[in-house]
Amino acid sequence: MTTDTTYLLGHDPAELARLEHQAQILAPATTTVLQLAGIVPGMRVLDLGTGAGDVAFQVAELVGPTGSVVGVDQSVQALAFAAHRTEQRGLTNVSFLHDDLRTVPITGQFDAVVGRLVLLYLPDPHDVLRRFAGLVRKGGVVAMMEYEMAAAGALPPTALSEQVGFWVTESFRRSGLDPSLGARLAQVMRRAGLDGATMLGLQGYCEPGDRTGPRMAAGTIRTLLPVLGKTGIATPAEVDIETLEDRIAQDCAHHDVIFKFPTLVGAWARVA
Repeated sequence: MTTDTTYLLGHDPAELARLEHQAQILAPATTTVLQLAGIVPGMRVLDLGTGAGDVAFQVAELVGPTGSVVGVDQSVQALAFAAHRTEQRGLTNVSFLHDDLRTVPITGQFDAVVGRLVLLYLPDPHDVLRRFAGLVRKGGVVAMMEYEMAAAGALPPTALSEQVGFWVTESFRRSGLDPSLGARLAQVMRRAGLDGATMLGLQGYCEPGDRTGPRMAAGTIRTLLPVLGKTGIATPAEVDIETLEDRIAQDCAHHDVIFKFPTLVGAWARVA
């Protein structure tokens, strides 16, 4: 997390593993948004709320050895993991800064600023975005990505899929966070002084028998368990977390339904 607001999902080892799995799922959509936004070889790019570094790694592939990526995050655990993964990949064009997004002393000019699933946790996302847009050269790009969580579920819907979806979206809502921020990204960018944003939502699907979706859903609920209990949404007994992934997978297979991931919405605009 990059503000003094507690990151709802934490950064313990289990959560970092969940984020790595989520990043694998989001990789195709993320690359699509970055390419459409205009991330090309040779660019100097700033990655906001870089976390475990997954977006930074994808940007590094796009900008190549003549470009560079700087990731900023406030989580020591996440950045340590990101640095380890950078070494494993042998990347020399990726670096990280440990600091708060609202106060990090960054100088110099960038060709682009990007971020995925970070604005949701900022109490003043447009103000933060305006600050970093000021570091982008004229004609450069700002590209952000956030979830439309309500789009997740099953097709056709089942009682269990609707319950799990409610647990997730209501946990964020009762924590004062907007589970549909992705759909409002253009508004956030406009308030940050970035007019004419292009928005595109990309959604992944799983066939019955594919456990990728059930694993993601159950992992998210596991991380949200304290919030579910604290806000009165559901008790541990109602969730029964140790069987939840199996129950979701069996539910999909039994009803022959398609698992729908939350939509990842990308929005990008050029700096005038």
